[in-house]
Amino acid sequence: MKLSSVDFYLDWPVSIKLKNLREFIIANLEKKGDVIRWSIVDIQNSIDSFGTKKLKIKAVLAN
Repeated sequence: MKLSSVDFYLDWPVSIKLKNLREFIIANLEKKGDVIRWSIVDIQNSIDSFGTKKLKIKAVLAN
């Protein structure tokens, strides 16, 4: 098993409510490998009119 540390940027659309955010993040991280640990390290407001936010995720994945 190989562990890797990744920085991952993810757009958080307004349609995803806060209570569903964890599942949304994990579902996107699982596309890259088995999730060991993750955290949100930064949140930025988008400049578009859709109200999305950009999340910076730091994760440890097993491949």
